[in-house]
Amino acid sequence: MLRFAPRYGIISPCLVRPARRGAIRAANDNGAPHTGQDLQADSLVDAALRLFGTHGLSAAARACDAAHEAERLGDHERAEWWIAVCDTLDHRMAHAFRRQQARAR
Repeated sequence: MLRFAPRYGIISPCLVRPARRGAIRAANDNGAPHTGQDLQADSLVDAALRLFGTHGLSAAARACDAAHEAERLGDHERAEWWIAVCDTLDHRMAHAFRRQQARAR
């Protein structure tokens, strides 16, 4: 742990000046900060955590594979659910899947 302790009797300018930016939102927060959406459904977060617990860092790829399989079988609702799980784990991968899906149509 790093602790800042100025020399005795000196007040650091960083302690006196108020912060210029507002509160910073955590990067791993469940809400989507740039879209203003509410928190994601508990079932999506639960599925994402279970998938991550089973597959580790490849969990998003597994969710994307499941979405591909559901699309291949014609189950669009299930594919959207899997891509939402993928979006919970990896936004870029989910965006790439949606972009590929739009090109295929």
